[in-house]
Amino acid sequence: MKKTYITLMAAAMFCTTAFAQTKKADRLYDSWEYFRAAKLYEKKIAKKPSTELYFKLGETYRMMNSYKKQEQAAYDKVNEAGTYSDPEFYLNYGLVLKANGNYDQAKVAFDKYIAMAPSDHRGPFFRESIDIVNDDRKGDEAITVSNVTPLNSESADFAPVKYKDGIVFTTSRKTPGHRKTYGWTGGSYLDIYYAEKGNSDTTFASVEPFGGKHINKKYHDGPASFSKNYDTIYFSRVEKDLKGEEKKTLNIERNKIYVSTLEEDKWTKAESFKHNSKLYSVANPFISPDGTKLYFVSDMPGGFGGTDIYFCNREGDTWSKPYNMGPNINTFNDERYPNLDADGNFYFSSNGYQGYGGTDICVALTNGVVFEKAIPLKYPFNSFADDNSIIFLKDGKTGYISSNRTEGSVGDDDIFYFDLMRDDVDTSLMVSQYTIGYEPIPKTDEVAMVEDTVAKPKAPGVKKDPKPAVAKAIQPNMNRVYFDFDKSFIRPEASVYLDSIVKFMKENQNVKLILGGHTDSPGTPEYNVALSNRRNDSVARYLSSKGVNSNRITAKGYGLSKLVNHCEKGIECSDAEDQLNRRVEFQFVEVGIGSK
Repeated sequence: MKKTYITLMAAAMFCTTAFAQTKKADRLYDSWEYFRAAKLYEKKIAKKPSTELYFKLGETYRMMNSYKKQEQAAYDKVNEAGTYSDPEFYLNYGLVLKANGNYDQAKVAFDKYIAMAPSDHRGPFFRESIDIVNDDRKGDEAITVSNVTPLNSESADFAPVKYKDGIVFTTSRKTPGHRKTYGWTGGSYLDIYYAEKGNSDTTFASVEPFGGKHINKKYHDGPASFSKNYDTIYFSRVEKDLKGEEKKTLNIERNKIYVSTLEEDKWTKAESFKHNSKLYSVANPFISPDGTKLYFVSDMPGGFGGTDIYFCNREGDTWSKPYNMGPNINTFNDERYPNLDADGNFYFSSNGYQGYGGTDICVALTNGVVFEKAIPLKYPFNSFADDNSIIFLKDGKTGYISSNRTEGSVGDDDIFYFDLMRDDVDTSLMVSQYTIGYEPIPKTDEVAMVEDTVAKPKAPGVKKDPKPAVAKAIQPNMNRVYFDFDKSFIRPEASVYLDSIVKFMKENQNVKLILGGHTDSPGTPEYNVALSNRRNDSVARYLSSKGVNSNRITAKGYGLSKLVNHCEKGIECSDAEDQLNRRVEFQFVEVGIGSK
């Protein structure tokens, strides 16, 4: 009896301890202490494994975003146990399988998600992406990518930018004097470092913290961007680690942008950017080379997805209100790390395109008027893993990317050097098989422009068109402006694009413009056709008021007949999804065009 009692007591103590361990791990997870939570889940699994514990462990690895193999291993256990009740599991399982290069298994997981959540377009979107990138995995033999080992550590090293004769980058390595541990990853907080270049682009004489006491503080600092003459730095900062009631109230401490200037060879105390907020993050700044635009990333309300890229125009000594970069750039997921090359092409990273896996580096080419639809760069710029920022050096053929790919890596995120190994880096864009977010790019030959009428942008890593045409089709959803619900007035941010159209039309007198007006699904078909025509009229009047002859403009109102997504009548959609349909599209045609 005594033996039985002792056994029961030991079992009860074990259950109580195990239960307490699980509850503590759950609390740590809810407080974003993912690293410590993962350790406790692992201990609990070692004693008494269960499907739910494996699921929670996989979720902690997913949130840390640096343990893809471990994340998949945990999710594998969940999958082996049979159908899991939460459909979202199969979406995340498919994404990590894809990120690890297991494309066939990823298809199965996405198919499962599609069956369990048939109305969610993310399933077909990511399922289709596997077929798209499978044909492009061999890469381009004329491109080499190599690890810049002098810059990299066992921690995360990423977001390189040019600074004088060296490189400034962001790192989670331990900085002398900084003792705090970041609970999300178990590593150090981010700091900004400088590496002085040696006798080549891959050798560096020294690597050290950048900027002194006003740049690197106790918590996250970086990434950074510099003015053209390197006398102003714009950088992301998290000022403090939330505790107690403040943590409950604010949910999470927000990233903010800070600005410091160089005075007498010392960086001044950083000042807060005017659009910082306690309600959302403002981060990843990039200042344009001419200093007239500040691009940044934010999860402010009204965007297309999780984090979108915005820009502000310089207005004297201050900045305009933020403008969303629009659906040619932003998707239903997250966009980060904005940048421009010397030709004005726009680069960034995203997990909302049909790329290789994780986040991919994308480019939106400029046609001299607006940015075209963005597409992911090909391998080896992108890999199965997370590929983030990219910068080009002066020659336009070499530069740096940051990635957490395992091939050739030193630590977590690493900085890699690329060399195009060729003289001619002019390429033409092939977009027919790519989609952005939920919005397909349709094939069309209705309107065309001779290739020579638009300057070819230099964009290394963009796919080449295997069958060059005499006339280059302009996609009908490439250039557009958006409208408020049931309204036809020109929004302030739309005028920026319309002014560019005016400039383009004045410089190309042989080009005519066709407007296509569209609406979202609420309302009768007749009403929506009338509304789409009113939107066309607003655009035409604006262009005419700026000097474009009205004889060069024609228009057609389509109402709700050409929705760009699934938001048909009777289907509940977010305002961001409905916003994609409230638009006027631009199509350009050169007068007298013909085949050769």
